[in-house]
Amino acid sequence: MRRAFPSSIPPISSISSISSLAVACALAAAACAPARPETTGDSPAAIELRVQPDDGPPALAALIAGARRSIAVEVYLLTEGELIDALVAARAGGREVTVVLEQHPFGAPGANDAAFARLAQAGVDVAWSSDRFALTHTKLIVVDGARAAVMTANLTHAGLTTNREYIAFDDDPDDVAAAGSVIAADRASAGAAPAARGRLVTSPETARAALLPLMAGAERQLRVEMEELSDAGAVATLVAAAARGVAVTVVAPATDRAPATSAALGRLVDAGVRVRALSAPAVHAKAIVADGRRLYVGSINLTAASLDRNREVGVIVEDAGAAARVERTIDGDAAVGAPP
Repeated sequence: MRRAFPSSIPPISSISSISSLAVACALAAAACAPARPETTGDSPAAIELRVQPDDGPPALAALIAGARRSIAVEVYLLTEGELIDALVAARAGGREVTVVLEQHPFGAPGANDAAFARLAQAGVDVAWSSDRFALTHTKLIVVDGARAAVMTANLTHAGLTTNREYIAFDDDPDDVAAAGSVIAADRASAGAAPAARGRLVTSPETARAALLPLMAGAERQLRVEMEELSDAGAVATLVAAAARGVAVTVVAPATDRAPATSAALGRLVDAGVRVRALSAPAVHAKAIVADGRRLYVGSINLTAASLDRNREVGVIVEDAGAAARVERTIDGDAAVGAPP
């Protein structure tokens, strides 16, 4: 039996559906969806960033409904009825739809069962995730092999409407190809993720080797907003950054923290790191900004399980516009947070 390592999930009471009207609108016309935010930066490789809940529901049903050929999804929790409806409708419309789900979400046994049954009945290629990983904690959508949504958010009501979350819409061809390859490999239980392409970061293959150097390379300032933070190497990296004069701010949840995260936050405070605990919105984010220009967002927490044993996906970009937006959000959350 697989060993399940803790990974945050919303309360069962928050796993509820938004009205199916939204998906009907998305299927009827793109105009029913919220306006798409302007892409940040001037480079074609810039991402389109959404900050939740500030930007409102992220129009993922419209993204799915707009697919012409294919949709691939790998996600830890799928309970939002609007999105399940959109996937079923896409399959009924002749699109190729692949969904990989975690069978044993920590603390929420059976949470994905209803979605799995409905998708299977609708003819969707739906599979439970590989038992090679402690958990499949990914939050990833790829549409038409042309656009990837790399998310901190689960596909739940809380994830899409009330939590502090970040979503990177990424059209970079290498990033999108890598994301699609990960989902295909995991659907086939085909071993390690394909060789790294683009800016995508995966656990257990590349996350530790990418995220710790991202923080270690900060020269002036480092902003971290993280649901779970307890990995010894990550904590030591943040302590070392503060010791060499980098202005380090860490925002974490005010409640429902793992004891290991609370202990790590205490060590950071002792080392002179500015640590703040945010009550609302609930912190489910996993984001890092180094020197106001290098940005990580994705499903990877700074824990040993997340870095080394789970299946996780994130993206690291050098995008000043997106990095500035996340930095402002973290600073705003820190300003209203309290010492842990």
